[in-house]
Amino acid sequence: MMMKRLLVILLLALTIAPNVRAQKDSPVGMRMEISESGRDNCSYSLFTYKDEDGTFGYYLSLGGGNLMLSITSDNSEFSISDFRETCLWLGATADEAFAMLDTLLALYDKEVGTVKEFRGRTTAGADYLTDVNSNTCIVKKKLLGGRRLQFSFVSGRYTCEIYLPKSVVKELRFGLKTHIKLHPKQHR
Repeated sequence: MMMKRLLVILLLALTIAPNVRAQKDSPVGMRMEISESGRDNCSYSLFTYKDEDGTFGYYLSLGGGNLMLSITSDNSEFSISDFRETCLWLGATADEAFAMLDTLLALYDKEVGTVKEFRGRTTAGADYLTDVNSNTCIVKKKLLGGRRLQFSFVSGRYTCEIYLPKSVVKELRFGLKTHIKLHPKQHR
């Protein structure tokens, strides 16, 4: 019984240690997820990313997936989707990321039609971030009251629009706060 318990603890330690080290070291060109949320067939995530030149940053993925065609039969399903993603740059530190998330939350209280530009980056497949781009944010009115943020960005020949619900920003902010409490050394 004692030997079995020691073996389980050793296996857990070996499984967890590389992950903690990998997160702390932040590998180049790879997302290190902190928090995720999803609404209306759209996935949002907060992550850190280190470029090849060593530049480190916190990002908010405004990932999107537009279902263009879906065919379902009794025993199969077929769908075609168009996937465009932009990531808002939140800052180089956790404090800057919190400040930017608070800026986003404050936008929900602004007048409908308020426009703000945000720095961002698009993906080039396999979660690799490409050049810096500009994301236009417009405060929009919801159909049944309230406000939401609409982000527009250019991807190739297309202009894409993605909505960011306030509840998602709150969830991701809470996820960042929780992650910092669980892994304080990674955010210094």
